[in-house]
Amino acid sequence: MSQEVEKPLSGRLESGDGFVAPRYRSGQRTADALLEAGRVLLTDISYEALSINDLCSSANLTKGAFYRRFESKDAFFLALQRLALDDAARIKESLMTKFDRPEGGSMKFGECAYLVVDAVRTWHLKHCGVIRASLQRRDHTSNGWIPFREYGKGFVDEVTDRMIRLPELRRDKQALARLKNGFQAVIATMVNAALNDPGPLHLDDTAMSEALGQMLVFYVAGQGRSS
Repeated sequence: MSQEVEKPLSGRLESGDGFVAPRYRSGQRTADALLEAGRVLLTDISYEALSINDLCSSANLTKGAFYRRFESKDAFFLALQRLALDDAARIKESLMTKFDRPEGGSMKFGECAYLVVDAVRTWHLKHCGVIRASLQRRDHTSNGWIPFREYGKGFVDEVTDRMIRLPELRRDKQALARLKNGFQAVIATMVNAALNDPGPLHLDDTAMSEALGQMLVFYVAGQGRSS
């Protein structure tokens, strides 16, 4: 079976917001190296501490190469945000495909909860630096977090719409509200882990998926809950 070839990072972005999309492979390689370097560097330093010099040094490129693709550091960061949202959309599409298959209707709630929670954790881990920088930049940008917040709402709406069709939940009138409340807690925990990493569970630990998945299942469908 042939495997789908993943697009270059820059291939997922159209020109706009201070980004000039490359037309040729050499330009794609340059843009991809810068984007990947920025994503990695932001896992360890703040947006304010990220310099174009350090970015170019990490990518083994010149500042001229940077400015051929990005109008400014802010434009570069907007491109990273757009990539994170594109990745989130692809993760959601993969989950929806699994849920919509004929066998998806026979999935156990616990299995389904873990699948979603682990996908969300993996996304937060991959884009941890961008998430943290987006939150930190709210001090001087009015809408830096809004695209993530709005996407998160839509993601939860679509996921919970599929999950309430599961045999264990379809007759429970409180299931939808409990699912949305539960996912609010799950996502808030992961955002806090990206921002502060307080522990004891961390984004790079699958135990976080297991623990949060179990808590979601118990809260939504656990025995002995108060009525």
